[in-house]
Amino acid sequence: MPPDLHSALLRAVSPFDQGVAALKVRPLRATDSKTPVRPNRTAAVLVPILDLPEPEIILTVRSETLEHHPGQVSFPGGSAERADQSAISTALREAEEEIGLSASQVSPLGFLDRLDTISDFRVLPVVGLIKPPFVWNPDLREVSEVFTVPLRVAINRAEYSHEEIARGGKSVVISSLHWGGHRIWGVTAAILLNLANRIDHSLGQAG
Repeated sequence: MPPDLHSALLRAVSPFDQGVAALKVRPLRATDSKTPVRPNRTAAVLVPILDLPEPEIILTVRSETLEHHPGQVSFPGGSAERADQSAISTALREAEEEIGLSASQVSPLGFLDRLDTISDFRVLPVVGLIKPPFVWNPDLREVSEVFTVPLRVAINRAEYSHEEIARGGKSVVISSLHWGGHRIWGVTAAILLNLANRIDHSLGQAG
């Protein structure tokens, strides 16, 4: 990875902090209308960046048999389990289970912004550099395909299209990125755009 991009990534992510990383304790759902309601379940995903001269983002296509978001493009990840010590533990465990990525090949860098999903999850993205070579071995019960997108494409906001739709009486903007026959949208696109914004900001600070 080019040194300037590596430095920008380090500046872009939020530093690890055990108090932020812990997912085992969850606030109760609010009972009054004035308090924002947060999802009942917590999860973490790994945003895996292959550490190549031209870095690539690793993405998966979820199995059509899954209950939540079947057939959609996503990052490796899932629900926090009782034995997980942190969001990093959750993300690394899920990545190994889903695509055969060993934790020994991952150098976690930091967090992106939390996102709440319509499937009642609060998701914390963990950015990690992946030491090549990596040959994925997907669990076909959860993942039907693994593919990569060049990082330069994934963080280029000009590559995204945006559609405004009505949902629950509110106007919502859905962003999408098309690559290699795949539509990357929803939470996955939102995470990539968050990374793009953070990298742009960090490069601006460096300049």
